[in-house]
Amino acid sequence: MEDLNIQHQVTSYECGADHQLKPESFMHICQEAAETHASGNNLGYEWSISNGMIWVEVQGDFEFVRRPSWKEIINVRSNTGKASALQARRFVELSDVDGNVIARADLMWVLIDVNSRRPIPLKRAMAQMPDECPPIISTELIAATEFEKTETVDMVAPRRDVDFNGHINNGAYLVWALETLPEAMAPGAAPKRFRINFKRETFAGAAISIEHRMAGRQTQHSISSEGELRAEVVIEWE
Repeated sequence: MEDLNIQHQVTSYECGADHQLKPESFMHICQEAAETHASGNNLGYEWSISNGMIWVEVQGDFEFVRRPSWKEIINVRSNTGKASALQARRFVELSDVDGNVIARADLMWVLIDVNSRRPIPLKRAMAQMPDECPPIISTELIAATEFEKTETVDMVAPRRDVDFNGHINNGAYLVWALETLPEAMAPGAAPKRFRINFKRETFAGAAISIEHRMAGRQTQHSISSEGELRAEVVIEWE
């Protein structure tokens, strides 16, 4: 399967007050790259939904070398392959016009049944998927065990964060972690690397509890609803 290679110009709405790409915007670029590449290989949304399935991201590792700026032209490269009987691995790499890599993402996806919401073996797609897609982020974030501060914040999952699969969009969990992080626990910089593990779907109107933990330049965020863990976020700050 050939790599996806497309150009993208960073828009104003993808940037923060510093005119640089927001971390959640990187996640959105990755999601669009995944759909564009999958659709070009007859494995995208139309193929999956016509077979009673949808693609769901279950884990993502994201890393910035530097964040691209407003109006900057970047190249987006991506490909995918089987990681196990149930999971597909996808990489996404952003580079500048000179070919320098500026951001990377390593993503794990599964197919789930639209009715049962349970995973489906990838054998339905295996004929068109490579046997391997090596990780491109060489080191993983390791969650700290000794915390300087811990605090819990409650909120309600807003309707605006629902995507067309009917559940909360992946990028919203990172936004929730960042937006509810108490000021005293914020390292005062931008995220350099972050990992998100998606545990269960969340729907609009759900009561959400976010436990924030801090250890040095790392913060950890456990997002729960109705006593069940929905997502875990680990952030390493610049």
